[in-house]
Amino acid sequence: MRSIPDRLRTAEQPTLIVEGDTGTPERVAFLSGSFDPLTLGHTTLAEAAAERADLVVLMYSVRTLPKEGDIVPPLLSEEERLDIVSTWCERHPRIVPGVCSHGLLANQADAVRGCFPEARPLIVLGSDKAIQLLDPKWYDDRDSELGALFRQSDVLYAARAGEEGKVEEALALRENSKWRKHFAQVEIPPTVAAISARKVRALVAKGKRFEKLLPPESVSALS
Repeated sequence: MRSIPDRLRTAEQPTLIVEGDTGTPERVAFLSGSFDPLTLGHTTLAEAAAERADLVVLMYSVRTLPKEGDIVPPLLSEEERLDIVSTWCERHPRIVPGVCSHGLLANQADAVRGCFPEARPLIVLGSDKAIQLLDPKWYDDRDSELGALFRQSDVLYAARAGEEGKVEEALALRENSKWRKHFAQVEIPPTVAAISARKVRALVAKGKRFEKLLPPESVSALS
């Protein structure tokens, strides 16, 4: 996967490249992230998505959009992150690494459809990003763009710690209620839902223990 990002940085159309023989799945879930580092939150959510899809793509974007307030320097290089994700996927059938040219979820869903023309994408994310997906500030014409997205895609989300019920509250608003049928929740343990890459980076910066929050592949890279 190491040479792929450079090939995608200048791509004008949303493009996804996946590793390995994936066949022709009808239901493709994708979990997009910077994976700095890959955490048990990512892997648990990917495994839960694998119960509902033929294939799950752990998608790294060469144009990942930062979360609000996330100005901490990267912990791992792009190459290291891709190596960790690829190594972890080797042990998990039906979960594969992928690299995407674009950062917006709508563009990533288009990239999945381009890579798997017969599949209906399932966008896998935490509740924070699910709420962000509904936020008008990310769109020129939110209803038109979300309408196009949900005509061909659905969302599978997990509630992050402290955000229980927040997605349901957002979907109950009149301006969002028409999208409700496209959202489904997956349950993951609260202790895992509390894990974030940002938290791990903060622990590493303070010299505190972080190993229990990560899969072995990430622990090895940071040891």
